[in-house]
Amino acid sequence: MEAEMIVVTGATGNVGEPLVRALARAGEPVIAVSRSGIGAPVGVRHHRADLAEPRSLEPALREATALFLLTSPEFMANGDINAVLDVVRATDVARVVLLSSHGVGTGRHPSALEEAVK
Repeated sequence: MEAEMIVVTGATGNVGEPLVRALARAGEPVIAVSRSGIGAPVGVRHHRADLAEPRSLEPALREATALFLLTSPEFMANGDINAVLDVVRATDVARVVLLSSHGVGTGRHPSALEEAVK
């Protein structure tokens, strides 16, 4: 059985970077996605994309079967999760994991994001 390709957004942040490193150490195929274009560990593919421009994710998602979706506070305030999920639905990605605890207790993480991913 071929391993699934996992795309991790927010791959250079406090959660995404350790996740990418752990997946890579475990031998999982992973693509690190970030707005900056820097920061992926040696041996891990990186793709520069911004959730505010959902189509920028398409190249990273072409080979993916799973997506770890970490949204920035800016995206949570102004982004369009449905536009992102439309791009995801047009690919072979079968599983999306949303880091929904990112804004717990702060009011920054609207439940609309969770509902859209469900």
